[in-house]
Amino acid sequence: MDKKTVLENSILAAFATAFVDQSPTADKTLANSLAMAIHTYLTQIKVDTVITGTALGGINSATPLNAGPIVTPATVTGTGVGKLS
Repeated sequence: MDKKTVLENSILAAFATAFVDQSPTADKTLANSLAMAIHTYLTQIKVDTVITGTALGGINSATPLNAGPIVTPATVTGTGVGKLS
């Protein structure tokens, strides 16, 4: 089952449980169930980020044999992968 379907089912289950709960804390139980469903969904997401910029100067140290100053603007790209926590 994909993550969105799990989230949808968790939200529907929270409302179904709250619908039949007659206790004075039913609203708190619903809020906690919804918060947990959303938290579980968000912390499973993989985040991929690509950042691109322009280097206007500096030293090229990527290849030691060709190290030296950057004489023209260079495009620099960095990537990262992470999880929300």
